[in-house]
Amino acid sequence: MLQIDELGDAELHNIRIACAYLFSPQVSKDDRFLKSLKLETVKKAFREKAKRYHPDLHGHERKGMITRRMERFIKIQESYEILACHFQEKGRPAFEKGIGQGKIIAVGGAKGGIGKSIFAANLGVLLSSIGWKTVVADLDLGGANLHLYLGETFPEWNINDFLNKRASALEEIVIKNRYGPKLIGGDSSQLGASNISFSRKLHLLRATRNIDADYVIIDLGGDTSYNIIDFFLAADHGIVMTTCDPASYLDAYSFIKVALYRKLNRLFGSESAFRHRRDIDLQKLIHQATMSTNGSQVKSIEELLVRIREQRSQGLPLVRDAISTFNPHLIVNRITHNSNASQVVKRIQEVSRKMLSIRVGYLGGLPYKPEIECSARDLIPIVARYPRGEVAKEMNQMMEKLLWS
Repeated sequence: MLQIDELGDAELHNIRIACAYLFSPQVSKDDRFLKSLKLETVKKAFREKAKRYHPDLHGHERKGMITRRMERFIKIQESYEILACHFQEKGRPAFEKGIGQGKIIAVGGAKGGIGKSIFAANLGVLLSSIGWKTVVADLDLGGANLHLYLGETFPEWNINDFLNKRASALEEIVIKNRYGPKLIGGDSSQLGASNISFSRKLHLLRATRNIDADYVIIDLGGDTSYNIIDFFLAADHGIVMTTCDPASYLDAYSFIKVALYRKLNRLFGSESAFRHRRDIDLQKLIHQATMSTNGSQVKSIEELLVRIREQRSQGLPLVRDAISTFNPHLIVNRITHNSNASQVVKRIQEVSRKMLSIRVGYLGGLPYKPEIECSARDLIPIVARYPRGEVAKEMNQMMEKLLWS
């Protein structure tokens, strides 16, 4: 809460002006309102104002209106920064171990070369551009290239410095980027870089969760290895990318299925909130039904639930809850005028609902644009090069669906 009694006249004046922009001129004059103000309330107000005034979300309007929105948005962003800084301890560094609980966004998919890293980099730029403290992290430990799409050719620090204990915290290897988000780069040159132990993986996941940021975007490799899937499951928002190529969207469904099965099999794992409620018989039942190779696998999640109801009914609510909280989001990339993206999405959603008993959300599609490849070659994020272009507009809409719905 704001300690307005300890503020000077100039500081209090600035706070009142900031509240007028983020809330209303009336409440900015109310000392009781100011004293009860919390950081989460400020963040919520900023999100709502950003949706209303950010010019990239209103690209269809006249130029004069867009200019006015931009001017208003700048004031709103400045107001947010003024208020947010008063909830932080003076002299505290930008990153401090253990204080952050930033929302993690994972970008995954079971196929390489479909644009995951480009999307992750540009999403980081967009989030940063509207005032969110954003970090993008390359957790594709065997094929790191995220740094390139943010214009960094040879990052001074990378994830291996943390994994090999040359850095004691992720905050030590975070580097600033001229396009907005901070970066934790990767390095695939080390032999066996992708084959980290389970304990090191948990250590990395905890460190990622504790980064002081509003959002942490993690870019994942194009496979269904346990490491990749566990990173995906640790996220608050999981994005699965595909193209309209049959091999790609079949792999996207496989990724979703493997992730759900992994979540169920780790229901009582050391990283789980239910580890202290371990039910060995239920754990064996799930493993046999989803992972065994002796022909006893279930054909659908509904069949698994029937088995649990018959053999271990007390575990049914826990399993149902694990399934209901698994909500991946789909993005179709490189859509051309000949593509039938809606059919791809419909097919994945229908099969996921029928076989996995889950709902797969659709965030939207990104068109195939030669300028995306040009930006990638030039090491410039396309949303920075063309902030009002079609790609930026589509990504802004996806971001709004993902974070503000």
